[in-house]
Amino acid sequence: MVFEESVAAHYGRIDAEAQFLAMLRRDGKDPEHFAPADLHGADQLHIGGAAATSRLAGRAGLDSGTKVLDIGSGMGGVARHLAHEHGVHVHGVDLTPEFVTLARSLTQRTALNGSVTFSQGSALALPLDAKTFDAAVMVHVGMNIRDKDKVFAEAARVLRPGGVFAVYDIMVVGGETEEYPLPWADTGETSFVQPPLAYSDALTQAGFEVDLEAKTVQEGIDFLDHALTSVAAGTGGPMGVGAAALTNLRAAFQDGILAPVEIYAHLPG
Repeated sequence: MVFEESVAAHYGRIDAEAQFLAMLRRDGKDPEHFAPADLHGADQLHIGGAAATSRLAGRAGLDSGTKVLDIGSGMGGVARHLAHEHGVHVHGVDLTPEFVTLARSLTQRTALNGSVTFSQGSALALPLDAKTFDAAVMVHVGMNIRDKDKVFAEAARVLRPGGVFAVYDIMVVGGETEEYPLPWADTGETSFVQPPLAYSDALTQAGFEVDLEAKTVQEGIDFLDHALTSVAAGTGGPMGVGAAALTNLRAAFQDGILAPVEIYAHLPG
């Protein structure tokens, strides 16, 4: 689809691997052998970074041996963190070929390739067999997906009965239209933010039962303040995300237009 090509192009422009390796060398780390935490969360392009990923794992009940699907796995930061910190096995699927290549490279360098794998594909037609996973996560991905009903139907297809689905996205909570650029889109053409109720309705239609919804607005503002300070100082921030996009997102949080929202659901057993 045309909009999927535009989304892949938006993220594919990020030349992150060289920047990551330079960061590691600057910190005195070995670029060929390092821990996921050595990237300081720059490979986790979502509000809250690694701390939010751990919260997601806890609320979703992900523990050792759980087989997890990461829908829209990006650079693989979420998948590596879940495997390293929580002992799960993760397969990530991402639309952007450059991200899949980078995710595999970084995973090899962190010696996690035995428990974390990746493939390229669309969240609307996952290249995976039915009833394969115990749980699925989708972290800051839905903002780029117009057909959320199709994504949730695909998640339901690949999960086993009783499987858990944790969604963490930026959602509309009120107010006027957001300003661009934003971290996931330069214009409204590839931005498909929706309210939490739209997510819950689509999850229910896909066969899920919704268990919990949580907003973390102040955490989002604090996280963006820190990221903007790091970007201004040239010391970090989410890889490939510019100050203008971060500033616009912070304003949307502050004004009550957008918010980071977690939704947890499960398939009946």
